[in-house]
Amino acid sequence: MNRRTVNRRRPGKRTVAVAATVTGIAAALVAGYAAAGATGLIDVASVATLGVLIVARGTVRGQEPRTVPDKDRRRDPGRRPAIRAADFPAYVTIASDVEWARMSRRHYDHTLRPRLARLAASLGRSPTVDLGGPGPPATFDSDGPGIDLATLDRIITQLEGP
Repeated sequence: MNRRTVNRRRPGKRTVAVAATVTGIAAALVAGYAAAGATGLIDVASVATLGVLIVARGTVRGQEPRTVPDKDRRRDPGRRPAIRAADFPAYVTIASDVEWARMSRRHYDHTLRPRLARLAASLGRSPTVDLGGPGPPATFDSDGPGIDLATLDRIITQLEGP
């Protein structure tokens, strides 16, 4: 007998591992059935299935997930923001008001709408700017969602327009 013939007859490590796993699962299923009947069989089968899925996920090789670039690399280092908070201190509060107005109608009615009305009055555009709907703010549902981005864009366009 040569060496190749001997190696073919000897089971490999993988075959032994699969056989041991199948035997262990079968023994666990029998023990679950013996302990609690059909309920025990179902419980052990679900735990065994979960174990098989976890092992399969760990052994099957998939694609490598793409790397996420660092925050420093995402931005163009030569490009600076249009405005900095240090240059315009009220910018942070205005940006916050706009964000909240998009989420809460109450915040729009009590914070951003009066600010936009003051801005329209200071620009001399009070009668021509529609600030988000007919009538006074009391006619709206204050607990409802805020204004959408398209409406806010329309209001800002009217304020910036000629």
